Amino acid sequence: MTLFFTAVTVGLGIGAIYGLVGIGYTVIFSATRTFNLAQGDLVMVGVMLSWFMMTLNHVPQILTLLTVVTFVALISWIEERLVVRPFLKRGSSAFGWFIATLGFSVVIETVVNNLFGNHAISAIPSPFPSTGFKVGSVIVSYQNSFVFVVFIVVILALEIFQRKTWIGQAMRASSEDREAVSLLGINPSVMSQSAFLIAGAIAGLTGWAIAPIVFSDPSIGLSYTVKGFLALAIGGFGSVRGAVVGGLLLGIAEQLFDVYGNSDYEIVVGLVIVLAVLILRPEGLFRSSAARAV
Repeated sequence: MTLFFTAVTVGLGIGAIYGLVGIGYTVIFSATRTFNLAQGDLVMVGVMLSWFMMTLNHVPQILTLLTVVTFVALISWIEERLVVRPFLKRGSSAFGWFIATLGFSVVIETVVNNLFGNHAISAIPSPFPSTGFKVGSVIVSYQNSFVFVVFIVVILALEIFQRKTWIGQAMRASSEDREAVSLLGINPSVMSQSAFLIAGAIAGLTGWAIAPIVFSDPSIGLSYTVKGFLALAIGGFGSVRGAVVGGLLLGIAEQLFDVYGNSDYEIVVGLVIVLAVLILRPEGLFRSSAARAV
């Protein structure tokens, strides 16, 4: 049973990462009805910038955090302005944003690999001890626990923002009919910019939080893009709660499969869960709660 609970504990930490990527997808989808396929690579940028600042230049943790969150949010905002915005206009191709965001992710990977691709993968400093603490017979990593705490904080902050603030409701409403909300005094362009800024900030925060776990590996972007999307497909597109549940379910399922099955086929677990959910409940475990009026 110790092995089982250890796998579940590790799965919660990994699932929190998937959930954070899925939440970034959800923020943008809830405001624009598009998916940012560069979300995983934005997390990777956060990891690599954390490595560059803390490992190579010994910048303090808090200054690194502020810089990483700001820089990644800025990249995400630039993506919205240059890559996604043309496809949000009336009459644009319904799937143009898919190719555009995928292309942007390739650009990010290419730039990062050209800059840092030849370096040896190395550790990134953590503010926590490398050991863990005991919960019964299970040893829990401090860093994994911290990632899970960040996950909870992001969930709570986003729920309050979307449900209790005018701009949060306006962002969700703008995805339904950009022409109609503009008649209510809402600028849909500003809403989409805000969504990309928030999703970018979440990606930067995620990258900084997981950097000591994943080390300075510039190849992790695609993996997180896929896993975050699978988490969203399981939980339900447009639902923060869906991204949360989908991410945790996927993370735990993968770890249990690694322990009792074959880790070489880990990706199959996510696909099987997605297929099962799509067959039994095509809209996902949670329906989208996008606002239709402000």
